Amino acid sequence: MESPTQVLASFIADIRYDNIPADAVEKAKSVFLDTLGAAIAGSETKEGKIAANLARKISGKPESVLIASEIRVDCLNAALFNGIMAHALELDDGNRYAMGHPGVNVIPAVLALGEQKKISGKDAIAAIVAGYEAFGRIAAAGNPSHYKRGFHTTGTCGAFAAAAAAGNILGFDALQMIQNLGVAGSQCAGLFAFMSNGAMTKVLHPGKAAQSGILSAYLIEEGFTGPDTVLEHKQGFYSGYADNFDPARITSGLGDRLEILNTYTKYHAACRHIHPAVDAALSITKENDILPENVGSVSVRTYEVAAKLVAGKEISTPLSGKMSLPFCIGAAIVDGQAGLAQFAEDKLKDPVLLNLMKKVDIKIDDKLDSMVPDHRGARVEIEMNDGRKYEKEVLDAMGEPENPGTMDDQLNKFKDCAAGIFDSGKIDELIDRIQHLEDTADLTQVAELLKR
Repeated sequence: MESPTQVLASFIADIRYDNIPADAVEKAKSVFLDTLGAAIAGSETKEGKIAANLARKISGKPESVLIASEIRVDCLNAALFNGIMAHALELDDGNRYAMGHPGVNVIPAVLALGEQKKISGKDAIAAIVAGYEAFGRIAAAGNPSHYKRGFHTTGTCGAFAAAAAAGNILGFDALQMIQNLGVAGSQCAGLFAFMSNGAMTKVLHPGKAAQSGILSAYLIEEGFTGPDTVLEHKQGFYSGYADNFDPARITSGLGDRLEILNTYTKYHAACRHIHPAVDAALSITKENDILPENVGSVSVRTYEVAAKLVAGKEISTPLSGKMSLPFCIGAAIVDGQAGLAQFAEDKLKDPVLLNLMKKVDIKIDDKLDSMVPDHRGARVEIEMNDGRKYEKEVLDAMGEPENPGTMDDQLNKFKDCAAGIFDSGKIDELIDRIQHLEDTADLTQVAELLKR
């Protein structure tokens, strides 16, 4: 009998454009555009600029575009530094069952290796679907135990995802893909220790995962070997990275519904666990013309992970603001949004916002917690100084498959991300190119549009 690692690897190796359902093809193009938008905007952050500067210093031969720059760098470093940029603003997609972000690992790997190999748009779509499949299944099987051990799923399982995408691009057969995942398993990394001070290491994780995935595939191509049961072996990934896991989740329903269809899109520039509460607060604020100075208290009831992970009120860096539900609730009430501008350095010291943040109380709601992961919701009550109370519950934040938003919402997000970095003509050309990615003969045609 084949092991879960072997079954999953065989499935991923067989993914081709012609056997992908139409809805998954469209979703692959959507996540490609969305992740590129996050990376374009992320190029302007402090982390993004550090990445670009270092890329210029250490890069080898010019093979793959460094997003929003004038240069190409070697393939491995393109994946690394573009991955950093894509995660820098907390605008990247995710999978609630996997408890992590697949796009920032998969898309930089596909873009970098795809340009180097001059693959078609159809092959890029297949590789994206393969990477998302690996991420969704491997991560969901080990969570929430993996997260509770202190690991950042985006970085750890992202290495498997990027390796799956890279192996698909290189046309690996089942045996090669099994070995490929085995090599990736020895490169999984990413710790939640950044929560202690809002450090930049969080954005390093997907970049390293994207780079590690390509490296794994390169090594297999040269004849390197990896373990053939990397996931379930007694000394494998789950034994080392989780206290318990569900091996059935790795292969259950394989092919019935592709994991890429479980992907959500972010419409607030903050940790996803914050979004349902922000959606609720925004709804209350807009429907009742709430003024910050009239707010007496804010009660947030949500699921356990959200209540514990993002309850902090010590704000010192943009990342610490993005990882603080009280800060984001304050921004939603004060500014009517939790977008890029709300995490600028001056906003972190806004006395009105900071005062409002102190009035936010967060507690675990057992009913909402019991719905996880099928729903990750929040209930918000805003009590005014005069005693009036307004309440709103959101079970699925905007951008979830059950509450996806419109195509205009998606395109407007991309345009907002790229505005001021690319001109409107190039933005429209990028959108058109990716919306018709299956017609692209050479991924370099997309990469060329990503140069500044």
